[in-house]
Amino acid sequence: MINTADLIVIIHFLWALFMVLGLPLGLLLRSPALRWVHLLGMMITAFYAISGAQCPLTVWEEALRRSTDQDFTFDGGFLAHYLSFILYPRIEPWILRGASAFWGVLTMVTMVMIKPEKRKGIKK
Repeated sequence: MINTADLIVIIHFLWALFMVLGLPLGLLLRSPALRWVHLLGMMITAFYAISGAQCPLTVWEEALRRSTDQDFTFDGGFLAHYLSFILYPRIEPWILRGASAFWGVLTMVTMVMIKPEKRKGIKK
């Protein structure tokens, strides 16, 4: 059975996946809605990364784990164990901040350079 903290890890993983794949997917599918949602999400993500603030999902997960285990370590359950290394890589924080800022700027530049337009239907 999945506990709440593991569920948050899954949601966090899906969020991170969308932040990475949302830009190319939005361009490939030519979906204005997808591109705007991705831009908003990327701005939120970049804000947390650049400011050095912890992601609310990380804070929430840690609080849930500590509430059930006072000797909390980031091992977690099965899902957390297999997804945490992706969400919390052991690299310098400035690298993640820089990558998030770069991807956020690239997303904004892409919105300006390749304007999100509604698909044009086939005319008869």
